[in-house]
Amino acid sequence: MQGWLSARALEQIGEIEITRPEIRVTPPPADRLAWGALSWPAQFYVATVMAAGASTLAAFFPSAYPQPALFAVLIVFACLTSLWKVNLPIATASGSTLSVSYAANLMALLLLGLQPAIIVAVAGVLTQCSYKVKKSYPLYRTLFSAAAEVMTMTATGIAYQQLGGSLVPLHMTGLAKPLVGAIAAYFVVNTSLVAGAIALTSSRSFLTVWRDDFLWSGASFMVAGSAGAMAAVVVARGEHWKAILLVAPIYLTYRTYEVFVGRLEDQARHMAEMRLLHQGTVEALTQARQAEHAEQAARAAAERANRLKDQFLAVVSHELRTPLNAILGWADMLRRGRLDEARRDRAFQSIHDSARRQAQLIDDLLDVSRIMSGTLRIERTAVDLKTVVDDAVRAVQPAGDAKNVHITTEADSWLGFIQGDSARLEQVVSNLLSNAVKFTPSGGAVHVQLTRVQDSIEIQVRDTGQGMSAEFLPYIFEPFRQADGSTTRVHGGLGLGLSIVKHLIEAHGGSIEAKSAGAGQGATFIARFPIDPACASQTHRPVALPRAALSVEAPSLDNVRVLVVDDDEESRLVLAEHLQRCNGVVFTAASAADAYDVLRRERVDVLLADIAMPGEDGYALIRRVRAGVVPASALIPAAAVTAFAREEDRRLALRAGFQMHLAKPVDPDCLVAAVASLARKKLPAMAG
Repeated sequence: MQGWLSARALEQIGEIEITRPEIRVTPPPADRLAWGALSWPAQFYVATVMAAGASTLAAFFPSAYPQPALFAVLIVFACLTSLWKVNLPIATASGSTLSVSYAANLMALLLLGLQPAIIVAVAGVLTQCSYKVKKSYPLYRTLFSAAAEVMTMTATGIAYQQLGGSLVPLHMTGLAKPLVGAIAAYFVVNTSLVAGAIALTSSRSFLTVWRDDFLWSGASFMVAGSAGAMAAVVVARGEHWKAILLVAPIYLTYRTYEVFVGRLEDQARHMAEMRLLHQGTVEALTQARQAEHAEQAARAAAERANRLKDQFLAVVSHELRTPLNAILGWADMLRRGRLDEARRDRAFQSIHDSARRQAQLIDDLLDVSRIMSGTLRIERTAVDLKTVVDDAVRAVQPAGDAKNVHITTEADSWLGFIQGDSARLEQVVSNLLSNAVKFTPSGGAVHVQLTRVQDSIEIQVRDTGQGMSAEFLPYIFEPFRQADGSTTRVHGGLGLGLSIVKHLIEAHGGSIEAKSAGAGQGATFIARFPIDPACASQTHRPVALPRAALSVEAPSLDNVRVLVVDDDEESRLVLAEHLQRCNGVVFTAASAADAYDVLRRERVDVLLADIAMPGEDGYALIRRVRAGVVPASALIPAAAVTAFAREEDRRLALRAGFQMHLAKPVDPDCLVAAVASLARKKLPAMAG
């Protein structure tokens, strides 16, 4: 027992705090076991106990051993019972144990007297502290255990003698009172020494530590002490072999310790789980309090989001239905033949402009979808921003002329190049210019200035338009946000253009800011792009990539035989008309089954197929074609012409077996150019 208690005290000093009804383990760094890691009161206390133990050992050290054989046997027995120990469920760094060596110590006290009993007890402590421990103790901890045991045995022996205890002859009838007193003295002194060490290294008082951590162990002292006393009586009577039988109850006590410690481990695990649950509950309550504080703001934000959503849906419906109304209205009048030649031209132009407006709205929505899903593609090359700005100005100039808005540009003589996607950068500048023209009244001006500022290029777009209020300025780049979202607003749109612009600029490593002095004071947008370090000086200009020239006339499709597969009749007829206008030979099919029939009957150079079709979609169609459903057409070049226009739709089409992906509505010139490109991949093989 003494080895356990001393080790238990020392583990408290270094690393473990025990509270009822749990054992709470807090493994410390290894240096906390060192002497220097103790607080000065703990150091003083431990040093005092060691000094007192050493003095007591010197005072009671035996000068003679009257029964050397029995003395040796008791030392062996003390060492043996000290090995009958169990590891307590505490930190590995401490390695505290519980043993039954107290039986041998009490036998030595009753049979040999106090002085030899002290030596026997110290031998047991040293064995218990050094053999099969989880981790070796520092020297001072072993010395503290030995010193505490010396003082404990001294107090036990004095109590035994004062209560009338004697050595031989021993009789159980007169042994009860001094034996109980000796056990009580041992229990109180040993546990008090240990509790003092614990109290000095924790926030608990001495009485709290002793009551919570040691009072429960009093019964085990009585059991081990009684077994040792009975063995001493048997040996004193000369019945040495019968004493061996009393090893059984001592060993049974050890096994009982194992069961008890197992329950302690279960309790510790259970309490650890309860502690985790408690911690989780506390954290949940803390989060609940925080959520409660933010609830009103969150509710207001949710209500605002709902209003914005409803407003957005209303705006989308309005913006899509407005051009659709013009398309359907003029188309119906053309169908009924109610227009003269002059108004027919106006109808055709209105239908074309309205359709392009719808297509632009859909493209903006798709761009936002790509941005939100992270699939927007940026194909980087060396780009001259001056060329990009010039192209964007040419594209927006007709709209400026129509509103009598004067557009001017100004640029530094040398800007450098940036790494970027020229098409997306032109989209950025075009959106900024279109936005400026849109909100600038007739007779106003829009000025574009390109400036090199250290290692970046700035594009400033200034207008003399209606400007922005200070309240709206922080939200100018948020999607679906408009300064005027009412039904009486002057300008249409979805409120997506500037949000797309901001994302595209940031995707190029740049930044954008908006400035305005207020309503009616105009606005300025400043976009900044980092210069490519490899092209920062005029002596390191990249080789200009040739720009694709815009053909005045579409390429000829003479003798190119094209199969158009689409379940929508109007889509088939429109595509066929565009291709036939360029001398292409066109076959049409309303389904995949019809397409297989055409491929079996006719030689086809290019296949154009929709994706969404009833029965068998375009993916299944191209897979079966590539698998050889019509062997002669297995290698036919093909393009998907579909309203599924997302980036993932393009990848799906290419993986299925198409060579190209064309999004509806298809520009006629792009359609013809795509077919001509695909036909060139097939015609050489056919010519052979």
